[in-house]
Amino acid sequence: MNKLIIFDIPSLHCDGCISSITSVLENFSGIVSVHGNLEALTLAVNYDDSRIKSEAIKLQLSIIGYPVVGTQFNQN
Repeated sequence: MNKLIIFDIPSLHCDGCISSITSVLENFSGIVSVHGNLEALTLAVNYDDSRIKSEAIKLQLSIIGYPVVGTQFNQN
């Protein structure tokens, strides 16, 4: 089932940050879409939770230098 998670990421500074994150996350099976919001410092990730878990996404964000400080879940 597809789910939407919104990560609060204070280290988002520019479109390059969002582009870097998108390039990495799109390589993972189960990622449907990635959208960043620089004004809100958030990253919305639509994913298939039968193929990837939110904690795995959060861990990957931390590994590439974008630690998550909060999350909001929405079911699609």
